[in-house]
Amino acid sequence: MEQQSRKERSDKGCIRINARDFRCLSWLLEMGSAYEDDLAVVLDPAMRTSRDAARAVVRRWRQADLVQADGLFANRGRIVRLTEDGTRLVGEVDHAAVAPVTAAVHAAETARTRLLLEHQPQAAGSAVVGWISAHRWRAENRAAVSAGACVPDGVAQLADGSCAAVRVERVYQGAASMTTAATDLLRRFPRAIYAVPGMSGGLADLVEEALARAVGQIRADGSEPGTPAFVRIPDRLVPGLPALVACRAGQENRRAGLTPA
Repeated sequence: MEQQSRKERSDKGCIRINARDFRCLSWLLEMGSAYEDDLAVVLDPAMRTSRDAARAVVRRWRQADLVQADGLFANRGRIVRLTEDGTRLVGEVDHAAVAPVTAAVHAAETARTRLLLEHQPQAAGSAVVGWISAHRWRAENRAAVSAGACVPDGVAQLADGSCAAVRVERVYQGAASMTTAATDLLRRFPRAIYAVPGMSGGLADLVEEALARAVGQIRADGSEPGTPAFVRIPDRLVPGLPALVACRAGQENRRAGLTPA
């Protein structure tokens, strides 16, 4: 008796998107971009997903034309961003947001900083229970932005009910500009966390000096600044989420009241 041929599925060859995919793609929409290997943590916060498994997921998304992955830094991996179709799947398309991969680097560093803070509660002073993106913060604080307020790269909502402004510094903006931004954030937020990529060389020292000047200026006005903290962003986040490197407890830091993360 001939074996009855199995009926071919009508959706054969199609890429199916599951709930985990949708959650991670929504996270990408919120953050703007992320390093490919870091998505292993987003896909599985318990960090049981390997880098190879995460790359396989990204490959499936690319086949469905939901994301694009571009290489830029040899020591950081590819940068993953949503395509127009991917954005439509989880939200609304903002054509003004289309930019070259170089513009996505800052967002990817911010995304890595968020993951570090979420998995290292001591860095933020308390467990991170929520996140407000720069886009959302700008939309919710239009009056302050119009008045010249510094827009943080993100705001970490903490378990103790407070929040912390997060700012990523990748390139030197000048002493005056960095000090002005730090002063504004330390006036507005109870805590300000500055993150610098490990590959940025001497920029970390310049950021620490700017934070110290900002604290000094606020205190000179008779006000009490928020608590500044400093973290280094490692070249690799996965596997083995490394402990954050605290800022050096030098004499300048003690004088300014800088808190190691």
